[in-house]
Amino acid sequence: MMNENVVLKGKKARVLQMQKIWAGQGPAQNLGDLMVMLGAVGACEYSGLMPKFCERNGLRFKAMMEIRRLRGQLTTAVNSLCPEVSIFLDSKMQPPTESQVNYLRQIVMSGLGDHIARRIRPEELLDEKWRNGYKTPLLEDPIFIHPNSALFRQLPDFVVFQEILETSKMYMKGISSIEPEWIPALLPQYCHFGDPLDDPSPTYCQASGRMKCHRQSTFYRVGWQLPTVEVDFPEGLERYKYFAKFLLEGKVIQKLGSYTSILLSSPVTMIKTWAKLQPRTEVLLRALVSAKADNLSSLLAAWKNDPKYLLHAFCEWVPEAAHADVARAWPPVTP
Repeated sequence: MMNENVVLKGKKARVLQMQKIWAGQGPAQNLGDLMVMLGAVGACEYSGLMPKFCERNGLRFKAMMEIRRLRGQLTTAVNSLCPEVSIFLDSKMQPPTESQVNYLRQIVMSGLGDHIARRIRPEELLDEKWRNGYKTPLLEDPIFIHPNSALFRQLPDFVVFQEILETSKMYMKGISSIEPEWIPALLPQYCHFGDPLDDPSPTYCQASGRMKCHRQSTFYRVGWQLPTVEVDFPEGLERYKYFAKFLLEGKVIQKLGSYTSILLSSPVTMIKTWAKLQPRTEVLLRALVSAKADNLSSLLAAWKNDPKYLLHAFCEWVPEAAHADVARAWPPVTP
């Protein structure tokens, strides 16, 4: 009996040691319990997927075989959908890089938006038993990181979990650390957003051809304050006004930038409260709204449908002496 206890204790010690190794170092640890699982699968595959390796390291051989089968199915699916990537089932798979770890954390969070938990702040403690606890929109009572979790000692501010196990307490399983600024950026459907901020001011994104702005947000039912993030400018008249401003500044269409020095009004007039006092602002605004042109792709589509689109509205902004020159070069996207 004594020998059996010693053997069992030794196995448990080895499993705990291997879990620490599989949890990785540095940024990899933020993936938490999922990094342990990923490390276990990688180590098992590297060993040749042998039953003895699984037994020695506390892994179920049948589960490892099922994981390999699923990896094979995913590999086939990816190659079928994206033949140019030409990936294969790598038994010598390298641990994920720092950027890959972040992508994995974001992917997990994006699929488990209602399984996000935030560590309870000291000022929110209603009872000492809540210390080191987490709050989730799903439950009124606190939940906790299990002592066997790779993140038990780190206690991140925000985590995403796969399931909850109830024993003496309610414990989260399958935990990864997440960054709070990812929530409004990747899970906007779970957030309430404030109005676009004036500081930093809205911008035009050259890469997407869309308006961007910074907005404050809170996490839906629980009202957690989240970091201010840059997102697409919300739909509405204000987006058309800012788009018109950047269009006149030549930031949307580079060729229009050659006229900025002769404009009859400053482009910033478009977003002023008194903009209606200058009729040209209303002419341009109505033209954009009529074609639903509040981004580059919709503007280009409008020009494809009508090459003279916006010509009259833009001419309102330049001296009459320049009208003929503007008309000859219209639309301003031609070579």
